[in-house]
Amino acid sequence: MKITDIFKPIWHKTLYLLGKPNTKKFLCLLLFFSVTILILFSHFAPKQVMLKPDEVARRNIQSPITAVIIDEKKTKELEEQAASKVQKVYQEDNYALSNTRNSINDFYSNIRDLLNYEEDKKGQLQALLKGSEGKNYHFELQFDYGELANYLLNATPEDLEQMRQASLSIAQELMDKPITDEALESVYKQAEQKIDSLAYSPQAKEIMKIVTIDAIRPNLIFNKEATDKAIQEAVEAVQPVQKTIKAGEIIVREGDRVTEEQISILEQLGIQRTKSYSLTLIGTVLFVFLTFLLTIEFLRRYYREIYEKDMLMLLIGIIFVIVLLIARFLTIIKFSDQPEINALIGYLAPVGAGSMLIAILLDNRLAYFLTTIMAFYVGFLNAGNQLFYAVTAFVGGTVGIFQVYRVNQTSDLARSGLYIGLANIITIITFLFIGENLTINVVAVGALIGAVNGILSAILMIGALPYLETAFSITSMIKLLELSNPNHPLLKKLLLEAPGTYHHSLMVGNLAEASAEAIGANPLLVRVGAYYHDIGKVKRPDYFVENQMGFDNPHENIAPALSALIIISHVREGVELAREARLPQVIIDFIEQHHGTSLAKYFYNRALEEDRDGHVSEESFRYEGPKPKSKEVALVMLADSVEAAVKSLEDTAPEKIRNTVRMIIRDKLNDGQLELCDLTFKDLDVIANHFYKVLEGVYHKRIEYPETIMKELQRRREGDGSGNTEQAGQD
Repeated sequence: MKITDIFKPIWHKTLYLLGKPNTKKFLCLLLFFSVTILILFSHFAPKQVMLKPDEVARRNIQSPITAVIIDEKKTKELEEQAASKVQKVYQEDNYALSNTRNSINDFYSNIRDLLNYEEDKKGQLQALLKGSEGKNYHFELQFDYGELANYLLNATPEDLEQMRQASLSIAQELMDKPITDEALESVYKQAEQKIDSLAYSPQAKEIMKIVTIDAIRPNLIFNKEATDKAIQEAVEAVQPVQKTIKAGEIIVREGDRVTEEQISILEQLGIQRTKSYSLTLIGTVLFVFLTFLLTIEFLRRYYREIYEKDMLMLLIGIIFVIVLLIARFLTIIKFSDQPEINALIGYLAPVGAGSMLIAILLDNRLAYFLTTIMAFYVGFLNAGNQLFYAVTAFVGGTVGIFQVYRVNQTSDLARSGLYIGLANIITIITFLFIGENLTINVVAVGALIGAVNGILSAILMIGALPYLETAFSITSMIKLLELSNPNHPLLKKLLLEAPGTYHHSLMVGNLAEASAEAIGANPLLVRVGAYYHDIGKVKRPDYFVENQMGFDNPHENIAPALSALIIISHVREGVELAREARLPQVIIDFIEQHHGTSLAKYFYNRALEEDRDGHVSEESFRYEGPKPKSKEVALVMLADSVEAAVKSLEDTAPEKIRNTVRMIIRDKLNDGQLELCDLTFKDLDVIANHFYKVLEGVYHKRIEYPETIMKELQRRREGDGSGNTEQAGQD
């Protein structure tokens, strides 16, 4: 078997998997995931060191930032002092004295019982004495246990009772005072001394010492939990000893031995690595994985149409990586000997450019979310107070989105840079006030960097926009503004060859745009779509009534079916013209869907009147469709029908206009033309109300000039033959 025979199936299987959509998406995500990790991880390697105590430094190590750090050595000393001053916590044992009494009473009671026992009394007494002596405290016995047992054998009950009372009295006296474990040995000595001072025989004193010292116990018990808590509170109450490290200050000098204190300072400044690079890599991977997971899940849940299109996902990845690369590049730029000035470079990260590109090309709400993610990364890539960099990037990006939310002209794009710059200046100066490095130079440079960031963001966005639009076939607001220019070849052709249709399209645009924003549609897209929706009429302009300026109607001489075919074909011919002119698909949708599958009623009714055999098919008089699939196209459909219907009215009284608008909208709804778009009944009511306002403004009644004014105007025209007249009045 040849080697090629082994690898050929593997190769074909690989090609098959690469051709699957999910595999392509996974590989694309893996690529961006790897690039992002590489960019972030490259931030750590050149900046951090791993020094050990007593190691000789090979170079000077300076602080890149001004920071307040904790002197851990002095702080530790203060904490130990505070802990040593905390007294132990005890709690009273309410049963200690009663237990001591019981122990003494039990001892003497056992002696009486043994004396009444007939067998081996002496041996039993010796065992009792030996078992009680020396468990807690050892003292030197002057007699052996046999002699003490003989004494007890000869003692009278009265002697034993006196010894018991004396033992109880001494124990009571000693235990009336606080006794801890530490003080217990001292109490035993006191008991021994008190017993020695009694007027008893030596043997009786020895026995009393044995029983009393064995019975005495602490009446204060050590509470370890409460003591530990008190120590912890004392330690926590110690204020850390702080000191300020200035940016540029040398922490470790070349050739010096590194101390524990220096390593502590380097760790707090983020210069000394406390773990291996492998752990940092794992942390970086987890951070990137978390942000990617959140972004993908956000897109999958709320922007399914973007998530399922690989090209749009690729666009997001490219914008994200470009912003990240620029931010990373800025972190290595040093243009001043002053570290506090160099630290401001991080504020140059052009997150606003990425935010505006996403808002213009995709969606402004999606741009807010991705701006937050990009701001996290900007903070991650900068040293010092990372929150300041992240918040500044977020503010700049958000302001950029505000400015391109509704672009009405291309100058709005350039103006957005000014607003971003202003927002950056305010944010940066605010954080400089909060921080430690407040000097005139730092504030001036911070304001300059904020302004440059805004301008840079606008330049990058304007420069990249046309390339990204073309590469990813996206119709942005800027592209729509270009298409709305009357000098566009198709619009000029429409104006010259079908002027009635051109003005009809303008009116449809005005009608549709008036209600677009109120129902959540894109007003600019609606207007541009209206401009081009009837572009196919330039093929046969004379067959459309708005272009028949006093000429004969050519439909009077042809069959209704042919007339319907000519009228319906303007949709297909418009699509062909649009594709030849490379109009975006979103505009072609208006041309293709603005009639849906509506019926050409006029010609259908004519055909019914002329047909005597009943062979007229309604389907032959319907447009090919498809039906409108978006709010914007549905708006143009309704505006197109309403404008044509109202224009045909002989009586344009307000009530007549209202009834006509309602009738047209109801007919389209009943005919099922609005089934595929997401218009609600409330939306239709809003549309109707806006249509009223626009149409009533166009067809309002004009004030008739009195007969005397008309005669005066005629006299002036004929007066000097110049033909010049003054404007006599206005509508």
